[in-house]
Amino acid sequence: MKKSYLFLGILFSLSAYTVKADDIYLRDELTKLKDDIVVLQRQMYREKAEAEAPKEAVSDFHVRFGEYDEMIREMNGKVENIEYRLNTLEKKMETIDKDIELRFSQMKKHTEAAPAPKTNANGKKKNNAQAKAPAGIKPTELYEKALTDLKADKLSDAETKFSQFLNSYPKDSLAGNAQYWLGEVYYKQQNFAKAAVAFKEGYSKYPEGTKGPDCLLKLGLSMKALGKKEEACTAFVNLPTIFGKVTPEIAARAKKEAEALACK
Repeated sequence: MKKSYLFLGILFSLSAYTVKADDIYLRDELTKLKDDIVVLQRQMYREKAEAEAPKEAVSDFHVRFGEYDEMIREMNGKVENIEYRLNTLEKKMETIDKDIELRFSQMKKHTEAAPAPKTNANGKKKNNAQAKAPAGIKPTELYEKALTDLKADKLSDAETKFSQFLNSYPKDSLAGNAQYWLGEVYYKQQNFAKAAVAFKEGYSKYPEGTKGPDCLLKLGLSMKALGKKEEACTAFVNLPTIFGKVTPEIAARAKKEAEALACK
């Protein structure tokens, strides 16, 4: 199994974030430039209207007009440059999006080896990857049962229930939390490869969820456990930037881990 696929997802996601940040900055600069051009043009027309008949006044205005004209040409040149860079960024963003999907798909194929089929009381095989929630059970009830199993260190049962929840209720308000706790199951089992995948899906699929920052932190810890210092540092250092608001505890833990690894 090629462990190198494990961290490709986070690297591409952070690259995408950087491109988006550049895009926002350039668009702000473009707006400011266009506003400045409008102001200069208005100033030119106002001074032209106010110019008096004497040759000296007209001559002075022509000098200023030439200066304004030159400034506007320079600004238009900058506008063209920024628009070109924006087009380039958009193409780059499209490429990154495609790469994220491709690499993460490859990553899952190499790391999510199908678990050995388990048997139920009747001796029939079952598979967590395809597990569905039992009939008649409510999402919150299944979620609470899974948490109870996790707290009791019944990791196999917790894995089954969280998998059932995610397969049956992927858009439920608790889905992001369930994804995080599934990662915790693997992390407790010291299956850091599967934990990394679970946490990556947690913060990429549910970025607005309450467990988004937790997922990225634990993704970093999973990478650290796998001996991938650079990728762990990427997660720890960028966590406060990717998530504008994080709890003091998570921020402090990310900082502590980054310092422990001497991240740059």
